[in-house]
Amino acid sequence: MLRKLFLVVLLLTTIPLQAQTSSKPFILPMQDPPGASTWLLGQPYGNTIGAYLRGADWYEAGQRLHFGLDFSMECGTALVAMADGEVAFVDDLGFGSGPHNLLIRHADAGVIALYGHLLQRPALNPGDRVTQGQVVGLSGDPDVTCDSRPHLHLEIRSLDYFTTYNPVDYINANWHMLTSLGGFRYPLFQQDLDNARQWMSIDDQPPVQFGGRALNAYAATYPDWDEGLPPVNPPLAVAPAPLPENATFSIRRFGYDGCCAGAWWNPLDPTRLFVIDGAASQRAAIFEFSATDSGVFNLIGQAPPPLTSPDGTHQVARVNGLIAIRRLTDNLEWTVETEDMLPAFSTDNRLLMWQLVREPANPDAPVEIWISDADGANRRMVLAEPDISAQWLDESRLLITRRETITTTLRVLDTISGSDTVLGAWAWLRGLSIGPGGERLMFYLVYDDAASGIYSLRTQSGAQAERMPFFGAWRWRDADSVFYLPYTPDAAYHTLSHYDLASGANRSFVTDPFLVANGDWSVSPDGTRIVFLNALDRTLGLIELLPV
Repeated sequence: MLRKLFLVVLLLTTIPLQAQTSSKPFILPMQDPPGASTWLLGQPYGNTIGAYLRGADWYEAGQRLHFGLDFSMECGTALVAMADGEVAFVDDLGFGSGPHNLLIRHADAGVIALYGHLLQRPALNPGDRVTQGQVVGLSGDPDVTCDSRPHLHLEIRSLDYFTTYNPVDYINANWHMLTSLGGFRYPLFQQDLDNARQWMSIDDQPPVQFGGRALNAYAATYPDWDEGLPPVNPPLAVAPAPLPENATFSIRRFGYDGCCAGAWWNPLDPTRLFVIDGAASQRAAIFEFSATDSGVFNLIGQAPPPLTSPDGTHQVARVNGLIAIRRLTDNLEWTVETEDMLPAFSTDNRLLMWQLVREPANPDAPVEIWISDADGANRRMVLAEPDISAQWLDESRLLITRRETITTTLRVLDTISGSDTVLGAWAWLRGLSIGPGGERLMFYLVYDDAASGIYSLRTQSGAQAERMPFFGAWRWRDADSVFYLPYTPDAAYHTLSHYDLASGANRSFVTDPFLVANGDWSVSPDGTRIVFLNALDRTLGLIELLPV
């Protein structure tokens, strides 16, 4: 079976990329340009992870896909008509998207635009004519709080209202630049392991027929949210060689046509990376590539990939109702008692941590944080509070995150000494990431003209958040520096930059044109390579540091 799949994958061809051209009839529905203090793309249309998780609750009528675009913004943001049109309905909640909505008929384009979750009833009436760029409403919050989920939900419907289309196909914008930063969660899309390439990009999503069958009822999927996931692994401490003053990078096409969303690196070997791929109607497999030879790859096994420790030397799985751990160096296997919750390893593989909620239907129920030795001994609860989550920083410290309305509080809990250090609290914090070794964090703040931007913070008592002199999507290179893609929505291509948090050195690198699709890019553990999904040909690209 795997040999057959190997041959089929070689024959897969590139999925054509829909051009983002000015021939699209609509402008974006916001008056202001995108940015941290104005608006960002939140959830794309279609086969999103959010729709997979909440399909039965929120998207049942729309084949369980997200049948619109969500633009994240503060309540009261001005919204405009995307083209000339005629108001069809105002506050007709038979279309959903309360507390207020607006539908505009665009006869020339043959569709109707729905603006949902508006702050107040628009000052328009059915039959009114609107012109492109005219302010037609103000954004709101579906929970009517403006401190919960403030965003615009935008749909493009057929003239008979029974079909929705991907707004990306109608709105002229640099969508891959917009998706490089701001998504409510990454990765963006839920993968069907029996059709691994289907609906994995912002511009290949299907029309939705209201009342039709569920399109994402996958027999096997990745990530497997239904089985539960452990806390996210932290990056290991790394100390790559500093970037030379005259550093230059090259870009080359990598792998084979049309492959693949979500590539990831071996945590210990900067020349090896992995992808999930397969043909339609066949179970996907895991393939290993060598970054030093794009023509060589190995078939590892059937997808999904196993859950592992941060260094990949231990695997964690549910086996016969128990949590089983296998050490790959000698294949020794043992079980641990975690009340069926999947644990995460500390960076030195010495400790396990897992989270447990005993009353999931109770929003005020405490989240219990448990730890034990790797063999299950010394099992103990270290914290129990509502609305918290935990993640390892290093071999003994946990990052504790708690969100209350719009405020996120960050703390560091040392599981050995018991110290509990509050790092600070911020409004509208997003994109939190841990640097290699756990000594630094980065995040960004939105909705505040004075404070919006990207920040770095040391995980030590008394540390102050430092605002970065750039805005864009970042990935850690090492404990003290990041690569980033400047957020420039008017630019045709991405550029690669590097910022050193210790020295403040900020450099940009001239490379051949490239455009990262869907915010999908990853840095090798030695900081010398970047693998990305190239929107220009829907195939993996590799950016490499050239020898000096």
